[in-house]
Amino acid sequence: MNPKQCYLGGICFVLILAAVSGGETQDNESSRYKLASSQPAGRWEEALLTGNGNMGAMVFGRPYDETIVVNHCELYLPKGSREIVQDFAAFMPEFKSAGLKAGVNGPAVVHKMMQARTTQTIVPTDPFHPAFLLSLKMENQGDKPHAYQRIQNLANGEVAVRWSDTLGDWQRKLFVSRPENVMVLHLSGPKGKVGCMLSLGIEHELVQPDIVAAEGWLSAHTTYTKGKGGYDSLLRVINTGGDIICQNGTIQVSGADQILVLMQVCPWKTPLRPEQSEAWAYAVGHPDFSSGAKTHLIADMKRDLRRVSMSYEVLFAPHARAHGALFNRVSLDLKAEAGRVTSSESLLKEAVQAQTMSPALMERVYDGCRYLMICSTGARPANLQGIWTGTWKPAWSGDYTLDSNLQLEVQSLLSCNLPELMSSYFDLIETWLPDCRLNARKFYGCRGAMSNARASNTCLLLHWDPWPGEQAISCLGWLAHFFYDYYLFTGDTAFLAERVVPLLQEVVLFYEDLLAGTEDETGHYRFFISYSPEHRLYANATFDVAVAKAMLTYLIEASSVLDLEPTQVAHWQTLLDKMPAYLINAGGELQEWSWPGTPEDYNQRHHSHFLPLYQFNEFDPIKTPVLWKANARAFDQKVLHWLHNTVNSNSNHITHGMANLGQCAARLGRGDIVQEVLTRFATKQYLYPSFMMSYWPDLKGFGMDPVGTLPDIVNNSLIYAWGGVVDLLPALPDAWPTGSIQGILARGQLKIETLAWDRPAGELTLSLNSGTRQTLMLRLPPSWIITAVGVTGDAEAEKVTGTANHCQLKIEKNKPTELTLSFAESR
Repeated sequence: MNPKQCYLGGICFVLILAAVSGGETQDNESSRYKLASSQPAGRWEEALLTGNGNMGAMVFGRPYDETIVVNHCELYLPKGSREIVQDFAAFMPEFKSAGLKAGVNGPAVVHKMMQARTTQTIVPTDPFHPAFLLSLKMENQGDKPHAYQRIQNLANGEVAVRWSDTLGDWQRKLFVSRPENVMVLHLSGPKGKVGCMLSLGIEHELVQPDIVAAEGWLSAHTTYTKGKGGYDSLLRVINTGGDIICQNGTIQVSGADQILVLMQVCPWKTPLRPEQSEAWAYAVGHPDFSSGAKTHLIADMKRDLRRVSMSYEVLFAPHARAHGALFNRVSLDLKAEAGRVTSSESLLKEAVQAQTMSPALMERVYDGCRYLMICSTGARPANLQGIWTGTWKPAWSGDYTLDSNLQLEVQSLLSCNLPELMSSYFDLIETWLPDCRLNARKFYGCRGAMSNARASNTCLLLHWDPWPGEQAISCLGWLAHFFYDYYLFTGDTAFLAERVVPLLQEVVLFYEDLLAGTEDETGHYRFFISYSPEHRLYANATFDVAVAKAMLTYLIEASSVLDLEPTQVAHWQTLLDKMPAYLINAGGELQEWSWPGTPEDYNQRHHSHFLPLYQFNEFDPIKTPVLWKANARAFDQKVLHWLHNTVNSNSNHITHGMANLGQCAARLGRGDIVQEVLTRFATKQYLYPSFMMSYWPDLKGFGMDPVGTLPDIVNNSLIYAWGGVVDLLPALPDAWPTGSIQGILARGQLKIETLAWDRPAGELTLSLNSGTRQTLMLRLPPSWIITAVGVTGDAEAEKVTGTANHCQLKIEKNKPTELTLSFAESR
C-alpha cells in the first residue's frame, strides 16, 4: 500500500508540519483568487477550508493554540441501528387497492396502513464525522499577536495563517496534494524558537481509540464500538534540531529549526451479521471482505510514510499544477477590475452595508464555490457538509440526502468543465444499487430499483415512519438524470450504453411494476404511492410524474443513438403515453399535484414540481408554450409567497430552496430574480470566511447545497443549451451589463471558449467548439432583436426568417468557431 494507491481504496494521507526560517512560497496571485480574514475562527464553521476530495482540512488559524480538523470522505459513524428493510411485498395488492380507492388521498392512506403493520421507527443515517482534531500548542509565545491574517488561496488550494509578535514573524501554510494524496502543513518562525505539542482529539462514546506515542510515532487505532470497522491514524514526527519527547499520547518538540509531521488515515471495514443489517456494503460476501482484507493498518502505514518526500516545495509544485488545472478551466469576468484588489472580508462587509452584491464579490463567490466543489470531490462526491465537519453530530447527519440535496451538490460540475469529477458520483450510485434492488423487491414487491430518501453507509429503505420517506419513490430516478446529462455534455456513447441505459432500465422497471393495474378510465396511471418532497401527501405528485417521464424519454432517445431493440422502445413509449398529464389550476399555474382540485401551498422551500422546467428540459417556450407559461405563473407565486415572505417563510429561506429558485429563474429568463437570489447570499449573511454557506441567514448552519449549484445558476443565466437550441444571455442580470465567461461546457458537446457581451453597445461574441457536426438554433431573449450576424471559421450563420431573436449556426466537428451578433432591445 502506498499513498497514491490509498486515493482509490482506503483513503490515506500525509501531513507535513515544517518549521523553518524563511523559504516561504511567494504569493503572486491577486486578491481576486484569495479569501481573507483578519481574525481566527471562533467556531468550526468559520474555519478556512481546503482538500483534495478525499480528505479535507479545517484551519481555525489560532496563533498559539491551533486546531486543525481533519476530515475524510468515507467516515460515517455507525450507530448500531438494525438495518432490515420491512417486508411488505405480500401486502402490496392490499395497499394498492386501498390507495386507489382513496383517490387523491391514496398516499396518506397507504402510509397509515404501512405504519399499522410495523413497530418500526425511523432509522437515522450514520452521521459524517471528523477523523480527529489535531491540536497544535506552540511552545514559544511573544506578546499579543498583530498583523494577523488568514488566507485561503482559491487558485492553488493553499491556506495560510500569518502573524507577528515580539519574537518575530510566523506563518503556517497548508495544502492537500492531489497527485500524492498528501496533506502538508508548513510552519515558519524565528530560528531555534519553533516548538509545539501535538495531540489527537478523538472523543465520542461510539468510538474507541487506542492512542500510542513512542519513538517519534503517534498512532491511533480507532474502532467503531457498534461495528462496521474503524480507521487507523498515524503521525511520524521528525525534528531538525531541538528535542523531542513522546509521552502520554502526545509528542512535544522544543527548540527546533524544523518540524515535520507525516500523517496518514486509512479506514477499514468489518462485516455485519445478516440479522443486524441487510446493507450490501457490510455483507460477508462483499468483495471488500475477500481474503487479505486487513483491520489493522498501522504497520503498513509506517512503511509507506518513510517513503514520502518531506519537502514542502517539492510537494506543492505538482499539487498547484493539478489543482490549478481544474480551477483555471473556467473564468468569469464582470469587469470588476477595481474591486479585485479589495479583500473578500471587505467585499462582504460592503455587501451587507449596501444591500447589494457587487460584480467583484460575484466573481469571488463564483470562484469560491468552484474551489469548494473541487476540494470536496474525490473518491466520493460532496455530501451535505462538502467534506468538512467539526462536529460528530452535523445537521441531517451530514449525509447524502437524495430528495434534492445531493443533486444540488453535483449540479455545477458538468457546466463548470469538471466532468471527470462526476465519476465518484456515478460510482457511489452504483454501489447503492444492491440496496436499491432489495428496497424495490422486499418493500414494494417490484422489479427494478428504488432508493431510500437518505443514505450514508447504506441506501436501504429505512428512513420512514412517521415521516413518509417510503413514499419518496423517485429519488433514484432524479439521481439517474445526471448519468444521462453526462452523456449529453460529453457525447460518450460507451458510457451511455454501459452505465446510463442499464440504470434507467432498472428505474423504469420499478415504475412499471408499481403502477401496473392503476390505470384510470382514460388509461392513465395513478400514483397511489407518491410524495412531492417534504410537502403534502397527495396522489400524482408532479415530481413523480416528471421523473418517470424523464426516465422513459431518455431511454427512447438513447435507443436512436444505440439502435436498441424496437420492441423495447415501443414498450417504453406505451408506458410514457400512460403517464398522467400535468394539470393547470384556475389561476393558470402548474399544479404541484397532477390531480384535479388539489390545493397549492407556495410558501414551501422545495421546488420539485418545477423539475420539467429547470432539470429535465421538458418545458420549452416554443415547443410547450402552455406548460411553460403555467410554470412561469407558478414560479411567480413562489416568489411572492416564499422568497418575498418576510414574516413566516417556510424554513426561513433555507439555501437549498434558494438554489432551486435560482435555477428556475435562470431557465425562465428572470435575471431580476437571479440577481436577487445571488445577492441575498451575501447581504443576508449566508457566507462564511471560506465562502462555504450557512443553511439559513445570519450564518446559521453549514451546508454545501448552494455552493454546488450557484456556479450553474450563473452559467445558465449566460448560456443554456438543450436539444440543439442554445439560449444566449437568457437571464442576464442588469447588474452585469458587460462581461465574459470562458471555458464552460454546454449540452450538445459544446465547449464555450468565450462568451462576451456588451449590452449597452448591443454586441455579443460567442467562440465555441463542438465535439460533433451539428446545426444549432441560437436564441436571444424574446425582447431582443438581432440586427447583424457574423461568423468566422468553417461555419455558417444566418438569421431565421419570421423571428427577430433567432439565428441558425452550422458548425463542424472540432473546428473553432466565432460568432458575432449585434442586437437592439425592444423595451
